[in-house]
Amino acid sequence: MTTPSGIAPPAPDPVPTFSRTIERSLVHRAAVSEVLVTDLVPTGKEDFVAGAQLPLGHGYFSDHLRSPVSYDFLLLLEAARQAGTAASHRQLDIPQGTVFLVHNWSIEIDDPAALDPGPRPGELEMTGSVHRLAGRNGRLRGVDSPVSLRIGGREIGRARITVGAASGDDYTKLRFLQRKSTPPLTSDLGGVVRSRPADANAVGRRNPSNVVLGEPRRADGAISAQVEPRFENASLFDHTYDHIPAMVLTEAARQLAHLAGVPVSAAVTGCTADFTRFVELDAPLVATAALPGSGSLPGSFPGSFPGSLSVDFLQDGASAGRITLSFAPSPAGAAGSGEVEAS
Repeated sequence: MTTPSGIAPPAPDPVPTFSRTIERSLVHRAAVSEVLVTDLVPTGKEDFVAGAQLPLGHGYFSDHLRSPVSYDFLLLLEAARQAGTAASHRQLDIPQGTVFLVHNWSIEIDDPAALDPGPRPGELEMTGSVHRLAGRNGRLRGVDSPVSLRIGGREIGRARITVGAASGDDYTKLRFLQRKSTPPLTSDLGGVVRSRPADANAVGRRNPSNVVLGEPRRADGAISAQVEPRFENASLFDHTYDHIPAMVLTEAARQLAHLAGVPVSAAVTGCTADFTRFVELDAPLVATAALPGSGSLPGSFPGSFPGSLSVDFLQDGASAGRITLSFAPSPAGAAGSGEVEAS
């Protein structure tokens, strides 16, 4: 078929399928149950359409106090990360075994109502691309992957993820050179003694295993807490790590925002995160945010709350990154929208 001008209209993007997940190694996951991507269809050298099934119940992504429990922004970011990772291997011919490290990621959600789940698992369609980033010597330095997100034909937002890339051998050498020692592994630290954790309800979680912060401290108009995730949490640490990954840091920022006064009923609608160094497992990591208002303890924010909040991460006296989150209030009368003690 051609248009009146004689030019054939562009072919529509293919529709991804949702019947089975792709090979887990393509998305750097150990457990098949943690694979979200169900299809990946190249539409150009760097372009793709991908599908991901969004679970109705997940031990981490669905563990929230807000009701209804909408699909979480970190679930969408993880789906976008998996799609970009798989496309990098399949379309850019980056060898499997290459280590990807998130330098920055962001997401903007324009239609939060589209994230309310129905009676069946959600079907997320992603249209994106992967762009090879090269160093001055032409060697692979990383990959940039912008992705648009759609559910049920509704455009819900967009994500962008930039990762660094290194071969397994180069990564091992880099880590040793930076530390002057071999880093410990999460598999070695499962029984590490932690401080008293933050209250699960205060950070919007039902399951204490999903709490990643210690008890908060408030001083000089700021709130801070140590980042102390449970390494045995298989959703946050699907495989063995020698550092704290981007998802855990982003979750820490969200939990600190709730401790700062953002109601646990509020959903994240935007995230911009920059990670500036490896976050080591064997040194204290502190997350800090400015308290809204005068600096005194905000017990609640009746009628309003900070629309956005930035969290800084500090380890060994150096910045490890900054994450800024934007929030949208829940509909009036929704469960979990009452006052929450910031304790």
